[in-house]
Amino acid sequence: MILLTHHTGEPHGILGAQLAATYLTRNLNMPSIVVGVERQFSKEHLLTFLDDYYRGDERVIGFSHLCGRKDLLELIGSVKERGFFTILGGPQAEVDYYGEAESETHPMRFPGLRGAIDLAIQGPVDFIQREHVRSRKGCLRFPWGRDITLRADWANIYTFSDQLKRLDVKTAQVLNAIGCPHANKKSTVRLPLPEELKEKLDMDVGCSGCIFCDVARDKAYHGHIDRDAVLSQIADLPDEDGRKIPFEIIDEYPLASLKMILDNAYGAGIELSQINLVCRVDDINAHRELLGDALTVAQERRIRILFSSIGFESFNDRILQFLNKGITVKDIVTCVNILRELKDQFGDSLLYRMDEGAHHGFIHPTPWDDSETLSENTMNIAMYRLFDDILPPHSIPLIIHHSSYLGDWVRQIESALPVAFKRDGTWIEWWSQPARLV
Repeated sequence: MILLTHHTGEPHGILGAQLAATYLTRNLNMPSIVVGVERQFSKEHLLTFLDDYYRGDERVIGFSHLCGRKDLLELIGSVKERGFFTILGGPQAEVDYYGEAESETHPMRFPGLRGAIDLAIQGPVDFIQREHVRSRKGCLRFPWGRDITLRADWANIYTFSDQLKRLDVKTAQVLNAIGCPHANKKSTVRLPLPEELKEKLDMDVGCSGCIFCDVARDKAYHGHIDRDAVLSQIADLPDEDGRKIPFEIIDEYPLASLKMILDNAYGAGIELSQINLVCRVDDINAHRELLGDALTVAQERRIRILFSSIGFESFNDRILQFLNKGITVKDIVTCVNILRELKDQFGDSLLYRMDEGAHHGFIHPTPWDDSETLSENTMNIAMYRLFDDILPPHSIPLIIHHSSYLGDWVRQIESALPVAFKRDGTWIEWWSQPARLV
């Protein structure tokens, strides 16, 4: 089986898809590979490749990690027309299969992929049986647990632009926790309408975790993985120059585990090169001493710690509140000062700057920007010299996936007012002037 995913073409693996391919190959005797489809790909060449690859074999194909790409959604339909049994897995598989609520009576809403996907699988790959991928149709939902299968063959990933190319993975991922603890915190956020509507109508939106995060809603939080399972994942990583390739710890709050991971790898005789962290501001603020201890060990063993992405998102308290980030501008300033102080102490053992490979979260524009929020953002960026080391070259506009809590907010607006927002695949275009309904 081929598992098709989104890919940038850069030498990084995709943990979820590679876990699935490895499980299907080793546990179900269904040889599988991962093919990452780049954005500028030749659909004609890809379809020809698939026809050749499956010639004489059962035409079962999987899709995962689509990242909202409309070209990949359209590709599923084309593959289905060629007689393939199509499977959708990974994050948002269930909600993307069924689509938005009341899409039958709201034509602009995302209708789901039921017409093109035969089987959607929500949850870990462990529960899949051979009969599922041969005869079952509809949507299967499997529960998350801490004892899931986590063996990945990092040599079975390819990319496709106009032809198949084997990818030499230089950066990988290691799962340390399932979901995000912030997603366990239930909140109600009062949101004004987007500026484009020019109307005053605040709406209460229930959410758990960051209000824009579709992954938080998809997985919630299920705890940390067993230490031995984490170490096994690290042992499975490719080597380069006698050390494991750099890897990202998948854990929104990784600092409590960081020194333990360093020590466990050392005790097992595993040489590390670099650990990448994607984490929240409050983890750094709460665990400065733990981070310092881990950096001391890392420096002794010539291991780099890269904060590859920290979720700052905004430098305006009002916008942070609307995003339900659970932090303030004061917290962000504290975090930045900690990083700068530790950088002075540990030098190249700590990497966090944008010119060191980091790309931190900065969401702009949002539906609620006005002269006041823009002024405060600009003032804080200048006052705390965030352009020196924190800000990426470009901000990222707020993306609303239809399954996020902000998707609920948009549908509330559409129910309360005679308007309909445009959709682009699985995304809701809040920045476009909504259509007025008669």
